Amino acid sequence: MHFLLTLAIVVLIFLNGATDASNAIAASVSSGALRMRQAALLSAVCNTAGGIIGGIYLDGIAKSVIESADFGTRGETGVLAALASSVIFTFCAWIFCLPTSESHALLAAAAGASVILGESISPARVLLPAVCWMTLCTVFGFLSGIAFGRFFPHTLKPRTVCRLQIFCAAAAAFLHGAQDLVKFTALLYAAGGKPHPFLLPAAAAMMGLGTLCGGRRMTEAVGDGLASLDSRTALATDLASAASLAVLSLLGIPASTTHTRTASAAGGALVSQDCCLHSGSFFRFAAAWILTFPVCAALSALLCKLLVLFCEIY
Repeated sequence: MHFLLTLAIVVLIFLNGATDASNAIAASVSSGALRMRQAALLSAVCNTAGGIIGGIYLDGIAKSVIESADFGTRGETGVLAALASSVIFTFCAWIFCLPTSESHALLAAAAGASVILGESISPARVLLPAVCWMTLCTVFGFLSGIAFGRFFPHTLKPRTVCRLQIFCAAAAAFLHGAQDLVKFTALLYAAGGKPHPFLLPAAAAMMGLGTLCGGRRMTEAVGDGLASLDSRTALATDLASAASLAVLSLLGIPASTTHTRTASAAGGALVSQDCCLHSGSFFRFAAAWILTFPVCAALSALLCKLLVLFCEIY
């Protein structure tokens, strides 16, 4: 069981790098401010720093994740089912270039496992917090994108815009690490174990490897597929998503880089006269977000039943 649990965590973190972590650097790569390998290395370094700082100071996020799951006396079974269902869903989303959030896939999967393994747990009680968090970070990111989209003047020099974009990409990657790596650590606590001291650096390195190996397709899907952004609007949406993630993190809310960044880009493109929001892609992404909860919860519940049955037989 320990081997399967470790394998599931490694695979999910790798996929997180190919999907979720890629969103933080999408605009800087599509605008030419950074090359893909440069952005992936920057993402790995900042995710490591964010994970360490987040593990020390953002305990509210870990507490929210732990309180949203109840695996009874079968902690390892619940976490394994949640991780496995998140891996399956995330891989399918990557195949179809859909920028889904591993954070909310994991929370939904943990809720599905809690319904099976917990005592007197209702689906509404465990799913409602995750739905509220997803909605909050999406709305917050969208409104921030609109606000920051009107902020930057057209007189900014291209070099200044490029430097600011790199800074915003680093900030978004830092906050992604602070959010997501803390959630993985929290799940290990929920399983009844303690994370190894080298877990955060190793996880961040695996995340960077995932971004290098498979992040390009998701970077292109989010950077170019959602909206046609000029460099000024791309900077505004990057700053909006980084600011939104910072506020949500300080409030101890488990946020999603994917939802926040994509909603910020949609809001910025909506108010910009020089940009175009691709409504078809936006509604396709939104449909994938909505399906994340029922699909991951149901899949996790099914895997829980199979794992319990397997343990009883063997």
